[in-house]
Amino acid sequence: MNVRSMLKGGAAAAVLALSLGSSPAFADNIVMWVNAALANGPDAPLYEELKAFQAATGHTVEVQAVPPIEMEQKLFVALSGGAGPDVMTLDIAWVAGLADAGLLADITEKADPVASEYQPGPYSSGRFEQKQYALPLYTNNVALLVNDKMLADAGIKKAPATWQEFHDAAVAMTNKEKQTYGASFGGNRMGAFQLYSFIWQNGGDIIDAEGKSHIADPASIEAVDFLAKLYSESKAMPDSVLTAGNWDEVHAPFVQERAGMVVTGDWALAAVAKANPNLKFSVHPLPAGKEAATVIGGFDLSIKANTSVPEASFELVRWLSGERSIALMRKYNRLSALKKAATPEAIAALPPNMQPFMQQAAAGRARPVVAAWTQMHTDVFANVWDSVIRGKPAKDAMTEADAAIKNLLEK
Repeated sequence: MNVRSMLKGGAAAAVLALSLGSSPAFADNIVMWVNAALANGPDAPLYEELKAFQAATGHTVEVQAVPPIEMEQKLFVALSGGAGPDVMTLDIAWVAGLADAGLLADITEKADPVASEYQPGPYSSGRFEQKQYALPLYTNNVALLVNDKMLADAGIKKAPATWQEFHDAAVAMTNKEKQTYGASFGGNRMGAFQLYSFIWQNGGDIIDAEGKSHIADPASIEAVDFLAKLYSESKAMPDSVLTAGNWDEVHAPFVQERAGMVVTGDWALAAVAKANPNLKFSVHPLPAGKEAATVIGGFDLSIKANTSVPEASFELVRWLSGERSIALMRKYNRLSALKKAATPEAIAALPPNMQPFMQQAAAGRARPVVAAWTQMHTDVFANVWDSVIRGKPAKDAMTEADAAIKNLLEK
């Protein structure tokens, strides 16, 4: 493996040209941009996987590692100018915007025959306006982390499995004198992300497959009201809910053993354990309302619209997202989006704290795949959450949000 380094756009990016000897005729070179966490050193599992890909196909792959915070903007700039990678990893929330701008290849014809191999939620995250633009590389969702000691001290024998049990446990672990609380939540965009699961669990919806807003439906309003009142009335969330703007701040009260529960994803496990190695906590599927649901995240693989190597690029996308992804993602402590990764045998092979996330994979739902989703999340839902935890009636906030969402959908 030949390793070169280059500085691009002010950020160091590792570019690896994978060379295993002579290549067969018609072999192509594929330029790939990846989430930097997947390529954080020459021994990253991705590189070994790409060696195997080249050995099997003869194609070469040049990898540029890009920090996720920079990826979306860099892709828009590069792809709009006709440059950029042939294959790229995308946060599932970015697919619609890039597809709407005409920057991603339509892979529907190639993807449809293999669609049944993937979990429905992750697969749907790559579909925009009835066309497939991405296949899922890995998936995640949100579950419930519980401080086992705080729960037991509150006289509760098992982790909550329903909304009522979640409410009761949160109230029971709240003690004004000890300054302990039942649950930690985020503010603004973080809180908005946490509340989506509860909207679906209550039988509500955000934007349906036909592009119709359901924000002002009674079920959606009721879900937001339920969560907001845990702070505004029950005082079962710390005041940090007003300002927690990143996952570290969301997790902080839980890590400090001041909050007994937190709704978060598998990305939290290592951070929580590192911040407080003595914390005894367990992971459980998200407490269910009228139905089970959990918002999914993760990264997809897409292809540049005008790539000169479309066939080789799709070969790479399938190689990384297909059956080999189960073993590859385990090396990263992440979850493959294949249905085979959610069998009882595959789940049993995961670390114990990862198992609950995959156990609820069938209930995973992608956020609406609409072009303006990033703006909707940042400018609309973030404001809804901020306003209701500060006392605005959920019905008023959601009615205003519904009008804003409809306006964005019409643009």
